[in-house]
Amino acid sequence: MEKRKNPKNPKNNHEGRPDADELERAKSYLNLLFKYRPRTERETRERLEEKGYSQEVITGAIDWAKRTGNVDDRSFAKYFVEDRKRNKPTGRSGLYRKLLEYGVDKDTANEVLDETLGNYDQGAKCRELAEKRLKRYRGDDVEAKYRKTSSFLIRRGFSRGEVKRTLKELLFNDE
Repeated sequence: MEKRKNPKNPKNNHEGRPDADELERAKSYLNLLFKYRPRTERETRERLEEKGYSQEVITGAIDWAKRTGNVDDRSFAKYFVEDRKRNKPTGRSGLYRKLLEYGVDKDTANEVLDETLGNYDQGAKCRELAEKRLKRYRGDDVEAKYRKTSSFLIRRGFSRGEVKRTLKELLFNDE
């Protein structure tokens, strides 16, 4: 029985180039990842490192992924922002923070946010989420509702000013 190479203990060929089989395994693994959603270069690199691939193989696989268009931080950022707008409304600062965590550089993150959030009404989304969240706190006093809902909205990336305006309007509009 032939022994299979372990990607956690990679062996390179004599010319300093990555082993072709190992590189193919890394590409195959990346194809599985890309089926679920786009990835940033940093995220792709981290996933390959977790699998124990050598730096030569990681570099080769990432170069291949860039050539094929599978790794593109700008495309990832656009996908991510659109997905969040639809499925988990988040304020600009929250989106910016998450993009940086995924490895998108600051300039790209700002450019994509400017392009994508042009017609995104953060105030309306903040209000929509606040109304939904306040329903959970029906039995609580006004201060508790304010504290819990504002914490939630701020964690979602809405500005403190936007949160304060929205909650003041929703909780204290009787006065």
